[in-house]
Parts: sequence; structure tokens; C-alpha cells
Amino acid sequence: MNKTKRHQQILKLINGTGEYALTTKELAEQLDISETTIRRDFQELADAGLILRQHGGAVSPRRPPNIVRGDVGVVLVSRGDRYSDPFFNTVLEGADQRLNELGYRVSYVKTYFHIETARMAGELLETQPVDGMLLLGAHRNAEGMEYLRRNVRCLTAAIDDVDPQLDIVSFDGYNGMRNIVTHLAKMGRKRLGFITGVKDHRYDGFLSTVRDLGLPDDPALHLEIDYGLDGWLPEMGEKGAACLMALDTPPDAIVCASDRVAIGAMRWLHNQGYRIPSDIAVTGFDNIQEADFTFPPLTTVHVHKFHIGRLAAERVVRRIENPDEIPLRITTPTSLVVRKSCGTP
Repeated sequence: MNKTKRHQQILKLINGTGEYALTTKELAEQLDISETTIRRDFQELADAGLILRQHGGAVSPRRPPNIVRGDVGVVLVSRGDRYSDPFFNTVLEGADQRLNELGYRVSYVKTYFHIETARMAGELLETQPVDGMLLLGAHRNAEGMEYLRRNVRCLTAAIDDVDPQLDIVSFDGYNGMRNIVTHLAKMGRKRLGFITGVKDHRYDGFLSTVRDLGLPDDPALHLEIDYGLDGWLPEMGEKGAACLMALDTPPDAIVCASDRVAIGAMRWLHNQGYRIPSDIAVTGFDNIQEADFTFPPLTTVHVHKFHIGRLAAERVVRRIENPDEIPLRITTPTSLVVRKSCGTP
């Protein structure tokens, strides 16, 4: 079904529901397409004024909306496509739902490309004024980001530590990675490779546990792969796996700082004839939906992505309504999810 026909079908279904708001999940099931595609369609139809986004779904604009107390802008800081990343799709869904529950609405979802310079960021604030803003994703040093920090009164960041003066909602990557390494060691894996885009708290947890357990601490095993504005893509894992397996003494396990990176590493290993986990174990981080459907299913660390979005929404609303509150730094817990990609106990 092409986009035009899909939009027509979405409008027909939404306009026929009366007082009922159709959710992304319901529409995805009815039209047999992904929720990511539905979210993208919702945004395009909402931008055109053809629907109203509400409570994680959409209603006809003919329906009187709930009283809106304020507008919040969302910027996916380092994403080229607003809806291509399964991790941040879930964070955004949680934020959107909670803002609606609190009587606020998402005014827009922009990307790094919209705020690359101070002039662009200034134009965004002038043409689309909001009461507060959510920054989702990895921080990049750019004059547009600096402009937002100086000029948006109520700014909350999710995932990355943008500024100590802002509210930040993140996850416990340090202990999540410690759990991964400890589990691999119990499974008899000794020489662990590591692939990441940034050596952050996840790398700190990995490195400290490798040293605590007396495992080989070889810098050649620790790879930081360059990434672009589309985020941490599977190609990073393919490149990293190729480098690690070319070492004179390759690893017996590859630990990845995200599931998408791990999926790429597994793809490269399969193509080269390696058996997972017989020849080498692979682990990820994030527990995106795809992690349960790899071959074999991917051992990973669960991050409460939806809840992070909800907490970030609560914090930005709290700062809008209580501007003198001190900023909070909220770290959500993580938990190990053991599947077959690293063997079974």
C-alpha cells in the first residue's frame, strides 16, 4: 500500500471512530504495517491539520480536544530520521502519552538538522514557541544546542547528560554492563571484545568488571566506531566484528553497547560462517523488540525506554509549572535478559 492510499485509509478509520481515539498499535494491526510507519503517518497528517494526536493515538480534528495547558517541543538531538530508531521511538511514545495525560501536547518533533546552527535554533523558537522542550538522544556539540540551552527556560534531557543545570533522565548503563560481563564469565567466556559508538558509562562498567574478574584487558579488543546522524546502526557492528575477528587472538565473546550494533555483528559473523554461540557469544544492550527475533535470540540488558519517556515528560511539565525547582538527575534501573546468543547455563 503506497503512502497516499495508506493516509486515506487512516483518515477513514479515524474519522469513523467518533469519540474513540485510535492507537498506533490498533491501526498497525488493522493495516498490517509497523507502528513506526503509523507514527510517521500520524505526524505528517497532524502537521497537515487532518488529525489530532492524543494519548499515543489520534482522533478526528472534528472532535473537541481536551483542554491543552501548554506545548512541548521535542528534538531528537542526533537523529537524521525522526522515526527510524526503535529505541527512541519507544522513549518518544512514553513522553507523548504522559504529556497528554498531564494536559500538554507535543507541538513538534524535530531533529538535529533543524537546530544545527544558532540561527536555525532561534528561528525554531520564534516561529514555533513552546513552554518547554525535551531533548532525546546523544548530545552533539553544536551552536544550535548551545542556543537552546541558553534560551529555553524549561529544558529536560533524556538519555544523555547535556548540562548539569538541566533535568536528565537516563539509565544505569554501568551496572547493566557489569551484569553482562559477569554472566559471560560464568559461561566460561574469557576474552571479551567490546563495540560502542561512545565510551560512556556502559564502557566504564564493562572495563571495571573485566579488571575485577581478572579477564584479559587488551585495548585492541575495545572498539569505538564512528557513527553519523542516523545513530548507532547495525553497520557499526559489522565493522567492529570484522576488526575483532581479524586480531591474532580474536575474542570468544563480543559485547555490544546497543542491540542494533549487536545485530550487525551477528549478521557479519553469520555471513563469515561463525556459529553463535558455539564459536563466539554476542550480547547487546537496550532490549529493543528485534532482539528477541534474531538468530539465535540476543542476550541483552533491558532499558525502561517507555518509562524514561514518561519521566522526562513529567520533569519538563514540573519545571514549566514550578520554574524555581532544582534540576533532578534520574537514573532508571536496568536488568539482564539472558537468551541463547551467549549460550545457556
